[in-house]
Amino acid sequence: AADIVGKFRAKDIEPEGYVLYTYGAVQAFAKAAEAAGSTDLDPLINQLRSAQFDTVLGEIGFDGKGDVTAPGYVFYEWKDGTYDYLN
Repeated sequence: AADIVGKFRAKDIEPEGYVLYTYGAVQAFAKAAEAAGSTDLDPLINQLRSAQFDTVLGEIGFDGKGDVTAPGYVFYEWKDGTYDYLN
């Protein structure tokens, strides 16, 4: 994630809140569409439910209901009126 965060910050964009989660979701969608060879709903859903995807958040996958199989947690530190990722 540090590489992506650096790219955002290089453009004066602070990747706060759900930015990295959204980025990871789009990565998973793009990889599933590429593997399925389609953005049609049924092949895309089948691919999302049957594979793991390397994303900015690490390896993620989805169960039969569409829930993330291994959700991660991010810790933030609030200091001087702003927050940042806690290493």
